[in-house]
Amino acid sequence: MIKKVLIVDDDQEMLLSLKEGLEKYNETFSVLMAGDGLIAMEKLKKLPVSLVVTDLKMPRMDGFTLLARIMEQYPDIPVIIMTGYSTPEMQKLAREGGAVGYIEKPSGK
Repeated sequence: MIKKVLIVDDDQEMLLSLKEGLEKYNETFSVLMAGDGLIAMEKLKKLPVSLVVTDLKMPRMDGFTLLARIMEQYPDIPVIIMTGYSTPEMQKLAREGGAVGYIEKPSGK
């Protein structure tokens, strides 16, 4: 069975860029997209997801809240945080919150 990776970001351009960049791995995993944490939680209820990659700054439900909800409800799903506004404090909070990885978006995003 092909694994599903859920990418969560309110920046539609970033979502499409990541999806396009990951298409060459479509025999290994498929990419699902969500525009914020609320949409991500809806998708997690309906589909088996192997990995979540989420932005931090989003409307309605931000990445830290999403991380906390996933740790509560789906503790077996690893979460990678990505942000264009990285600080050492944010990185520390992400790790303490249960994130398995932390990626800085390229500058300009």
